[in-house]
Amino acid sequence: MTDNPPVDVREMRIVHETFRRMFDQAAGLVRANPTPSPGRVTFLADHIDFGLMMLHHHHENEDELMYPILVERAPEEREAIDRIEHQHREVSGAIDAVSSACSAWRSAPGPDTAEALASAMENVNGVLQPHLDEEESVIVPLAARVMTEKEWKLLGERSRESIPKDRMGMAFGMLLDPLDEDDRRYMKAELPLPVRLLFPVLIQRPWNGYKERLLHGT
Repeated sequence: MTDNPPVDVREMRIVHETFRRMFDQAAGLVRANPTPSPGRVTFLADHIDFGLMMLHHHHENEDELMYPILVERAPEEREAIDRIEHQHREVSGAIDAVSSACSAWRSAPGPDTAEALASAMENVNGVLQPHLDEEESVIVPLAARVMTEKEWKLLGERSRESIPKDRMGMAFGMLLDPLDEDDRRYMKAELPLPVRLLFPVLIQRPWNGYKERLLHGT
């Protein structure tokens, strides 16, 4: 254990909220119009692939930067840590299935490939949601006790580094969208000052356009 005060780990819950919503929402959009225009297919398939990429990097960063520290500093919790980290492999298999189904729908959009993709995303949720619940109830409080603030912040920095610069505004807008005002203020305070000052132009406006296209495009 460290002698430092507990780290503020609320960002993990906030990030998880995006993953909790994304695949269920996307499954509904694919089912709503299984044979849309080519542009809509490309847009939705890109959206799904981007979500898969974010989730993959999120777990990869945890495996590299969080779980080894927890094992080292809280060996008495080794069984729980190993069990919950192992769930990442189950989620990874579900991610691969969605990726394959998304590629098939992208190449040949239709009722069959759309339903296969939507079902695969539902399967991701079936595996992911219990993992996120247990990670938030067991792992995140443990991380708050045994990790330093610098170590914790590195997780967020690595996640941001994995996002292409031309999608940063959309990604941050998607992160903020389901949050209450308190959590929104907290996340916006983490942004560099120039980005906070230009938030309406750099983030809110791109996200508004993206969200409109996501929910109402044809």
